Amino acid sequence: MRRLILLPILLALVFSAAVNKTVAQGFLPVGQVYQNDAIGVSLKIALPQLQVVEDQYLSDAFGFTVVDPEGRMILRVALLHRASSAQMEQQTWELVRNSPGLDLHPQPVRIGPHQGIKITGAPGVDPSTYIYLSAHGRLYEIVCPERKDNVQVCATLLESISFNTAIRSLEELGLKRAEDVLYEPPLYQEIPAFKGPAEIEELDDIGIPPNVEPMAAPGCADWPTSKFLQTPWASTANGDSGWPKGWSRAGPSYYGEYLHQYCNRTNGLNDYHALDFRLKTGDIVYPPASGRVIYAGWTGGGYASLGRVVIVDLGGGYWSMAAHLSSINVSVGQNVGISTVIGYAGGSGYNQDGYHPSHLHQGLYLNALLNQSNGGIYGGQSVEPHHVRYYGNGGGYYETISQYQWMSW
Repeated sequence: MRRLILLPILLALVFSAAVNKTVAQGFLPVGQVYQNDAIGVSLKIALPQLQVVEDQYLSDAFGFTVVDPEGRMILRVALLHRASSAQMEQQTWELVRNSPGLDLHPQPVRIGPHQGIKITGAPGVDPSTYIYLSAHGRLYEIVCPERKDNVQVCATLLESISFNTAIRSLEELGLKRAEDVLYEPPLYQEIPAFKGPAEIEELDDIGIPPNVEPMAAPGCADWPTSKFLQTPWASTANGDSGWPKGWSRAGPSYYGEYLHQYCNRTNGLNDYHALDFRLKTGDIVYPPASGRVIYAGWTGGGYASLGRVVIVDLGGGYWSMAAHLSSINVSVGQNVGISTVIGYAGGSGYNQDGYHPSHLHQGLYLNALLNQSNGGIYGGQSVEPHHVRYYGNGGGYYETISQYQWMSW
């Protein structure tokens, strides 16, 4: 969903140093113990090139996430501070109930001396293992994405984890509640240009897409050209750092790249044809078509990297998701038109602002399912956009979208 993450994570770690006893900036050295005194958890960094990102806002599931150099979740640990340890089974079955279409089976698990319940194959950006664990009278939620390259890494970290008596209260942290910052007025700010081997630096042939054909994606779906679809930003977008006002690009992440993977997994987010559009923080985000809002809020669990999202039912089995928003402007159940501002662009992720460089992650889905408790889409098919209406530069349609293509509001 983005390529350049080091600066936002460094900023996150500056915040971390104020909360914990033992937090380094940048990558944590192998063997260093990360300790979170507010939730009573510590773990040893057993592998190189890992970072810890702490939640910036106080949510019901408050904690931290261990990420790899690309910003992908390795492990998430959260204290369910509004629940009691006696509610462990209740939390487990809530996850099962909120994962329709999946045959999930809770199993007993033990981490050190503490007893818990484990569910494998639960939905997330990647299918994930969830563990609900009781320790010292508190209830914790642990999430491990089940990527092939992550299973052993997560297991190694779990072997080193310990649960201790919390020596700081959550109130001492002075954090804003996550629900209170969903609808805060957006902060407009300049953003640096994306950098990387795939980025094209010059503004060449605005409005004339490069001669690159979209990649074939067996198992995905196509947006029907008879159904309306538009570019989801306003004429005021960008207009800074050499980017033309009202324009953005299809990238840096494109079809089949980076986290934009998979067409039809049953228990993961299918985002092969999702697109990243660079927008500055606070730029208006519209829905790609009219519909009804079915989720608006922070994502959690295995979806936490998406930050604030708005999911809109566009009719006919089609949904859209706008992710990483800096602020949300709509509520669940609200009917939205093509000129309804559903939110404002940003870089939210892992329950904090500024984790990602500011951009809009826009996905389309067919016959998908919603994990209501964590705000995540899974199953169904990723949908390739076609016949996308634009209004600037004389107006018209983008029949297909090529990589790095300039697109108008």
